[in-house]
Amino acid sequence: MSNRRRSAKQQQKPLLPENSLRWLKPALLTLVTISALYWMGKMLGDPAVMPVRTVGVDGEMRFVQRERLEQVVAEAVNGSFFSVDLKRMREQIEAMPWVKQVSIRRVWPDKLRVQVTEHVPLAYWGEEAMVSQLAEVFEPENLPELQGLVTLVGDAQQAKTITREYQRMQTLLDTAGLRLTRIWVDARQAWRIEMDSGLLLQLGRRDVMQRLTRFVRLYPDLMAQHDRQLVSADLRYTNGFSVQWLAEEEETAKADRALGFYRDGALMSRADSEDNLRKTGKSPG
Repeated sequence: MSNRRRSAKQQQKPLLPENSLRWLKPALLTLVTISALYWMGKMLGDPAVMPVRTVGVDGEMRFVQRERLEQVVAEAVNGSFFSVDLKRMREQIEAMPWVKQVSIRRVWPDKLRVQVTEHVPLAYWGEEAMVSQLAEVFEPENLPELQGLVTLVGDAQQAKTITREYQRMQTLLDTAGLRLTRIWVDARQAWRIEMDSGLLLQLGRRDVMQRLTRFVRLYPDLMAQHDRQLVSADLRYTNGFSVQWLAEEEETAKADRALGFYRDGALMSRADSEDNLRKTGKSPG
């Protein structure tokens, strides 16, 4: 009898220890959850299940080619609503000429919104590029012919400085009715500017705005004293500036120049001019 009881107790003994069952259930639950998430991820990442059906493009675009933009967007949509690579799409759009910045967002359940910001041109930069109002140099595929834009020439790393000084110069020149068309800043940081009338000003490397201010202040009196075209002015002197006028004689107008040295708005004699140069000399920059 006792043997049968011991045998029955042995048959009722569980296959796994009770401690093992405590961690097995959470492990199975975790495995099921992971499997479900994996399956769900595969389904959501399948373009056939959650496709991107519409892409809206916003933004005021004057120079960006909308047809080309739509083509780039279509080629970049390479996944479902959840898996499409927005970073890659943004980089491809920002690589287009004239595009400054792009933002992309998902709109449930099957739409993308693309916001495009263009560069706003301020001036030409050399012969093949442009500079924006934020002083960013960019290279369009084809330079547009835009009226009234000045051309800036210099090191692209100095774009912010050159752009800022150009705007200050033009504001000053507006008071004298002068309009800039070109600015050069060479490797020595020497400035040279040209007006729409052909007038060329040498400003040098230092005290550029101070020199230009002095010229602009004296410009009305200077022009009132002459009826000839002012060709150039060298402002790199300590106490004044020299000017060149077109010669009156028609046969020598292309070659001959009349030189004068001005100090405090008054034309100096040739002897006084030479004496002034001996005493003060032209500034080295």
